[in-house]
Amino acid sequence: MIKRIATTFSTRFVTAIINFLVVVAVSQFLGAEGKGEQGIIITTIALILLFSNILGGASLVYLAARYQARQLLIPSYIWSIAVGLIWGIALYFSGLVPHEYAFHLALLSVINSWASVNTNVLVGKEQIGKSNLVNLFQSLTVIIVFVAVVLLAGQRNIYAYLWALYASYLCMFIVSVIFALPYIRNSKTIHASPYKRIIRDLFFYGFMNQLAHIAQLLSFRLSYYLLESFSGLKSVGVYSNGVSLMEAVWMISGSIALVQYSKIANSTDNIYSQQLTARLTRYGLWASLLAIIPLVLLPSGFYVFLFGPGFSAVNQVMWWLAPGVLVFNYALVTGHYFSGTGKYYVNALASAAGLLVTIGLALWLIPRYSFRGAAITASISYFATSAVVLIWFLKESGLRLRELIPLFSDLKELLHLFKETLGSFKTSTKHGKNN
Repeated sequence: MIKRIATTFSTRFVTAIINFLVVVAVSQFLGAEGKGEQGIIITTIALILLFSNILGGASLVYLAARYQARQLLIPSYIWSIAVGLIWGIALYFSGLVPHEYAFHLALLSVINSWASVNTNVLVGKEQIGKSNLVNLFQSLTVIIVFVAVVLLAGQRNIYAYLWALYASYLCMFIVSVIFALPYIRNSKTIHASPYKRIIRDLFFYGFMNQLAHIAQLLSFRLSYYLLESFSGLKSVGVYSNGVSLMEAVWMISGSIALVQYSKIANSTDNIYSQQLTARLTRYGLWASLLAIIPLVLLPSGFYVFLFGPGFSAVNQVMWWLAPGVLVFNYALVTGHYFSGTGKYYVNALASAAGLLVTIGLALWLIPRYSFRGAAITASISYFATSAVVLIWFLKESGLRLRELIPLFSDLKELLHLFKETLGSFKTSTKHGKNN
């Protein structure tokens, strides 16, 4: 399992580097205002996907081990089209985004949702490597197409990014279909369950799971819209870059949680799942701490060099975010224990607590302190969400808090496992060359 986590992390690390290059390219070519516009676009697509994922989200990981893949895909695809249509109309008339973006954002969300349905089925079948490759191809396509449109076509505006999203989402969908086809074809030979029961379970588990994600996204991104209202798009650009860098730290725990989620969803041993969660949580905290330290110690001049003029305050955003980002590892890893056991309501309650904190503090801090206020709000919100998940997990598992606090012995064990995994990779590579 550690090897699978390492493989997942390696792929996600490469993906994160590519995504970081996208952030740099958008910042350099479009400036702080253009980066803010890009942040609003991505946030809006993510908002639409929250509703699309009621039938096609992470709950499919849990259900893919229990139903035919083909029977899960059909209602999920249809639901995505309906949600995209409704949101397209709502965006056009609400003024939340410029009218000319409404159709693009709705269509992009449908394509992304279909690809996500396929990748969630792959994770449910414990095909995590293929799921990671899909996301890697998507990120790689974004950076290639965006730079090509800017440099070759000379289009230095937000539409260059929109065309890049179209290309990357279509690539993501096509590759995910290719990977998922064996499971779709194989499902024809498996006894079919009544669609009524499947749709009922899709709605039940999906709704509970998406309640958590809706609250979480609003908690994370509500500040973008408030910043735009009170301080303008440039502040959104500075804040979003700081957030992007700090949230990249979560890819470590995200890699751990993805393998953990798939493992627990296919297990019936609760004691094993709880002990596994506690151990992986400690690993995640150590790994994240080691990643955060160099990020916050880099001077502001480095970020000006990286992103361009207007981004000198990025490191201030990161300092305020750092404590909350570290503690949120509890919500990431421990929260996936509840997802893997089908208890999505726990994560929903935890995210709701974080959202309440965000609403209460953002309206007070952002008008006074701009992006610094947004960062402080986010950090406290991360603490609130993590506290709820942690308390619930301790109550259910009977474990003590000290069993989830990382020790130096965990760091030594983590480094030892890393060396072992690295050694096995080298051996496999050597054998591959010899063969």
